[in-house]
Amino acid sequence: MNWKDFFDSLGMNGTKWQWRIMRWENAWKDRKSTAKQKRGQVAYRHKFCSCGALLDREERSCPHCGKRAPSWRAQVVQRAVGLVIPSALAVSSTLLIANTAMYLLVVAIAGGQALIAPPVNVLAELGGLVLGRLPDGAYGLLITYGYLHFGLIHFGFNMLVLSQVGPMLEQEIGKARFFTLYTLALIGGGLARYFVSGPVNTIVVGASGALFGLIGFGISYAHFVGGHSAHELRNFFLRWAIYGFLFGHFVGADNVAHFGGFVVGAALGYLVERERLNRDRFTPIWGYAAGICLLATFAAFGWVIAQKLS
Repeated sequence: MNWKDFFDSLGMNGTKWQWRIMRWENAWKDRKSTAKQKRGQVAYRHKFCSCGALLDREERSCPHCGKRAPSWRAQVVQRAVGLVIPSALAVSSTLLIANTAMYLLVVAIAGGQALIAPPVNVLAELGGLVLGRLPDGAYGLLITYGYLHFGLIHFGFNMLVLSQVGPMLEQEIGKARFFTLYTLALIGGGLARYFVSGPVNTIVVGASGALFGLIGFGISYAHFVGGHSAHELRNFFLRWAIYGFLFGHFVGADNVAHFGGFVVGAALGYLVERERLNRDRFTPIWGYAAGICLLATFAAFGWVIAQKLS
């Protein structure tokens, strides 16, 4: 298909989009090639003894040390797990999984209608933030609301942004800083929405406060890093911010929560850039901060479960 002519006919920059699609196609081919190599590694026809000897997959004992040979199938499983876990443990991937799990949980509870329009009462019971009535001890709702979504379009758009922006930032600043940033921006978005009150009993859900935090972080961090490449990256995030706020305005999304997350992210972007030359020195502190955020997240969902069971 001639992508240039297609996008030109839509009034868009066809050349630019054609190059983007070519990059995506090349990236997809690279992923397929990498996946094929990994399958070959997993299904390797030999096995290793504990003494380090290379054995045929059918051998029952090692001719070098005399010990019983390990199971080839067990080693296949170990190799598969070893290849999958590092990718799955990426924070951005884990957040995608957690959001997907919550979306599917809502569908499982409310039925097929929840794919497009989940019932508000189900969202509230599972941790949605309801304006005007924050129960005592329910501060965890400032976290749990961000893992729920108003149906497939809301969920799909937010996860698209997370998949595009998250890995890039996580690779740049590390897992601990990234998860701390995500959680604090989520809380910042919830606080902004709660204190800049909307109609009482309006329910607030969605990861977009955290995602605007990532975007705000990217703008701030790249701006203060300086240089042509960093400013190109800053402009990339700036375009995301403009499109996001405009889209939010026209579809009636919660730009107050977006702005709250954005401000938190921008502040953390400045802070993380200031420590850039002494990053190793501050990394343990961010590790503790990420641990606190993780405990707070588990505690928040624990509170929701306890309320359901009580």
